[in-house]
Amino acid sequence: MKINEKEVSVNEAIKFSNYDNLLLKHRNNGLLLSDYQLDILKRNDFDINKYSSMQELLFDIEDYLNEEYDLELDLVSSQLAEFIYYRDTKKWEIIMNLSRKSRH
Repeated sequence: MKINEKEVSVNEAIKFSNYDNLLLKHRNNGLLLSDYQLDILKRNDFDINKYSSMQELLFDIEDYLNEEYDLELDLVSSQLAEFIYYRDTKKWEIIMNLSRKSRH
């Protein structure tokens, strides 16, 4: 794999990446968002503390995107929609069970 015109291995790329920024974390109001998502939301003046569910937040993001398009906010919107879909189906339980098994 090439990064900045330099050949690096996958292990090297992981070592230098900021994957912690992409991990989902529980926020004070119970929302599950990564630091990256939170930064994009803040940049677009979203106060996540006023939301009690991911669906409410997604609705407001979509409403905002109808008026003013932002590529990164659109990506966050897609990520939230996908998360909501998997969480609200049996697929979320399967993913969580696989995750627990892989830790042991």
